[in-house]
Amino acid sequence: MSEYLEIPELNKAFPFRSFVNEGEVLVYPHWHKEIEIIYALKGSLNLGINDMPIQLKEGEIQIINGGDVHYFLASPSSERIVIQFDLSLFQEEMQMDGHTQTLREMLTEMAHLSREWPDETVSRMQSLIMNIHAESSDEKSGRHYIIKGDLLAIIGLIYREIPQIKTQPDSVISEEAVLKSQETLHKLDQIFSYVEKHYQEPVSLQQVANYTGFSTYYFTKFFKRNTGMTFVTFLNDYRLNKAKWMLLNEAFPVTEVAELAGFSSVKTFHHAFKRAMGVAPLKYRKTIYGNN
Repeated sequence: MSEYLEIPELNKAFPFRSFVNEGEVLVYPHWHKEIEIIYALKGSLNLGINDMPIQLKEGEIQIINGGDVHYFLASPSSERIVIQFDLSLFQEEMQMDGHTQTLREMLTEMAHLSREWPDETVSRMQSLIMNIHAESSDEKSGRHYIIKGDLLAIIGLIYREIPQIKTQPDSVISEEAVLKSQETLHKLDQIFSYVEKHYQEPVSLQQVANYTGFSTYYFTKFFKRNTGMTFVTFLNDYRLNKAKWMLLNEAFPVTEVAELAGFSSVKTFHHAFKRAMGVAPLKYRKTIYGNN
């Protein structure tokens, strides 16, 4: 599997969508032409964008430009708002804009991570994102006007308040660098696919390293460098998310959930789940659904 083109299901008349993404720990490397805004409401999210690992912490915002290859590795308790929109939504406004820099250029050259923005800008952006998501979740008349107005306000912040990254005008990404990036994404795809197929079995660093053709030492450094987390942490989080899904969607006893999620013992599962979620598995299930 290599990085794939994702085509979000957007309304052609109003190319936009907003949703809360929680639970799933792994999203494969992919790209799309739409702009994507991610707001971490809870927990942390390890992103890879164009071969660059970024840890998005609670309260932070990441803007992903159209065409950027990206993947997610989320913590089990994470929750985030995702907004996607096509620039065609602002076709009229872009035609009226007399600035020398196009919107696409601004989106390319801006600081994409909110920790690089002024605090006031971050607060305003958070408020706009929350309002956009609330409006998109409702069926009230006129919501499209409010959503577009808030999206335009976000574009205004990008032009006026979000810093631009200084780049050399003659800088060119070498063919060698592009090939290296593609090779890295291909290797990550291999690793993610292996975990997806074998997470219910005992999985060792040596096994995965052999599968990818790396030594254990190099594999350990490669994975940490490109994802921001250790492979053991990733595998554990992946299994916890599978367990979390089963606790919420299946009636399996906790012992079976532990086994199906790939944990070596119920005791290990209890310890890992409580450390990640703050409560034991059974209490988590009861908290969500009550005692029914």
